[in-house]
This record gives sequence, structure tokens and C-alpha cells, in this order.
Amino acid sequence: MSRGKDEFTVRGVLLGESWASDVVVRAGKVVKVKRMGGGGADVGSTDTIIAPTLFDIQVNGYGGVDLQGSKVTTADVRKVADLLAAQGVSHWIPTLITGSQDEMEHGCRVLAEARQDRTVARAIPGIHLEGPYISPMDGPRGAHPKAHVRKPSVREFDRFMKAAGGRILYVTLAPEVPGAMAFIRALRKRGVVVSIGHHYADEKAIAKAVGAGAQLSTHLGNGMKAEIPRHVNPLWPQLAEDRLSASLIPDLEHLPRAALKTFVRVKGPARTILTSDVLHIAGLKPGKYDLMGQPVEMLRSGRVCLSGTELLAGSSLGLLQGVVNAACVTDLTIEQAFACASTIPARLFGLRHAFVSPKVGMTAEFVAFDVDKSASPWKATVRASFVGGRRMA
Repeated sequence: MSRGKDEFTVRGVLLGESWASDVVVRAGKVVKVKRMGGGGADVGSTDTIIAPTLFDIQVNGYGGVDLQGSKVTTADVRKVADLLAAQGVSHWIPTLITGSQDEMEHGCRVLAEARQDRTVARAIPGIHLEGPYISPMDGPRGAHPKAHVRKPSVREFDRFMKAAGGRILYVTLAPEVPGAMAFIRALRKRGVVVSIGHHYADEKAIAKAVGAGAQLSTHLGNGMKAEIPRHVNPLWPQLAEDRLSASLIPDLEHLPRAALKTFVRVKGPARTILTSDVLHIAGLKPGKYDLMGQPVEMLRSGRVCLSGTELLAGSSLGLLQGVVNAACVTDLTIEQAFACASTIPARLFGLRHAFVSPKVGMTAEFVAFDVDKSASPWKATVRASFVGGRRMA
């Protein structure tokens, strides 16, 4: 169907509704939302889902662009923002993993410089430091380089915060390391969210961390020893603690289906955050790659491991597919799964953005996708994505 230069019609079922609608976008604005008419549409069908965009709180890189190390540039950050927007992710938090002080400070500075672009600043509300104040133990440390793991330092953190232009949103740390409690309290005074992860803390240390102000568990069920005692381990206290929300990676590699389903049941939709933890190799072909000087391999299944081991080193699966995975294998409805990857994390991190379905007069910001339910898990395919009024896919 022929359309004017600035007009585009998307057909699909708005999230939460049961009938197909046509969403008409002109010059970046939604000008019509009406029940499907007799004519055609530019993209979509009666099986397409039209949903709000997503907020990914843990992104290490994407599409060949690594946000780690000393070579990352502002152009890299803008490229990742565009690539994620094409997959329906309008907002995201770049993650800087454990590295040298110079490398991490450089990453903070580059991200702050990239945010001088209004489009990037809108997409990136702030930064996540995943380390360097984590467990040095093999297993809990995960793929983080052991040489750069260190004890918490408020002085060093303040350097990172200055380089980041005051935009560090949250820090992942191990609550059992010396100085962790004083550090948690110092971060909370600075308005920074504290998340516990990559640790081997006991129930007492976890309780103290929550009492000091910790609010989140980073990718719960991962960043742990491969083998743990059945009953006395770091997992159960975090699941049992209602004051802790949990970020979960729903790629079905980090958490098998039964574990993901159980974790979601325990935490409930209001305390579950779905995130991708994607690496720079997400969107690339299976093969061998480098991660901060360490060899990693992406298998044909999409699983990313430290080469020669079964240790996970991040994910290759985008957030939209992860959300669909969660709707497929857990008790979450598709609406709840979307909320766990948008409004729920937005509330925790103070992001003032309404993740809602398109309405007349709004700037176009939504993702339209098809779901193949004959696959297991269901497979999501993006048909169109609008972010900030721009068509990204």
C-alpha cells in the first residue's frame, strides 16, 4: 500500500487487548489508533503484537561493539543505542565490568561524554558498575578478571562517579568482602542503588547488606559456585528476602526453564527484573572471541562460555526474546513479562518514562513483533520499532 513520505501504518494487537488495530505514525507522532480497517498496512498482521518498548538494565555491548576496556568511544555508545533501539529497547544501562582503575574511569568518562548527545542521554539514564568489588573466588567471580578484583574503596568510587558526571545508577558488589557494609551505606547516601552479586555470602552477610541498603540481586542464580551445599548457600537467603528484587537473565542458558519459573514464582512480578546481560558478540555468528583479554566462545546454541569451560561469560540473547522466553516458560503473562523489563526496573532506578502502548498524540515509541508459538521456546521476530519518534526497524 502506498503511503506518504512521513506516514507509516503498523497493524497488530496492542498489548493487553484482544483485537487487531492499525497504528498510524506521521512525522514521528501517533496520529491514529483504530480498529483494523479493510485496507492494508505497511507492516504487521492480525498476529503481530504491538507493545511498549523495553528498559534493559545490564548491557555490556552489542553487535560487535564492546563497551569494556580502554578503546571504547562515544561513537561506540551511539551505535549500541541504535542497535538496541532496532530491537525495541528504548532505554538501557551500560555495564562496566571489573577492570583496572584507568579502564573503568575511561569507560565512565566516555559514557558521560556520549550522554551529551540528547538522544543518547534519553536512552541511557546512567551506568552500572559490575565490580570491581566482588568475590575473588573462582566461580562467584565468573568471567571477571581476577587481577583487577579489589576491596571496596569510596575514594575510588568517587573518582568513577566524577568521571561519569554523577550518573552511576547502581553498583554490583559482594557483601562478604571486607568493608562492604560501610561501602553500601556510603553509596546509599549518594543515591546509588546497591546490588549484590558475584559473591559467596552467607545468610548473615546478606541480611546485613540489606539492612545497610542493598535493594537488588544481580542476575540471581549466576555468579556463584558451580556446586553448592543444598540448604546453606547464597541462593535461598536472596530468594527469601522480600526487600531484594532480583534481576534474572531469561536466555534459558543462565537459568534453566524450571529455575527461571521457580525464581519468578518466589519473587513475583513486582520484584522480578528481566535483563539481557548481552555482550558485544550478541548479534554475531557463533565462534571464538575476546572478552577483556580472555578467550570466550559462542556456541551454536547461543551459549557464551569462557573457552574450554562451561563457565558462562554473558549472554548473546536480546531482551525482547528473553521477555518472550519468560512469557513462554514461567507463570508471567506477556503483559507482566513486559512490565518486568520496563516499568518495574524504571521504578527501582527512578526513570521517569511511561512505557505504554501507542496513543494518539504521543511520540511514536513502540515495538511490533511476531511470535512463533510452534517453536520451543517461542521465537520473536521484530517487524517494526519506533523510539523517540524515529523508526529504527
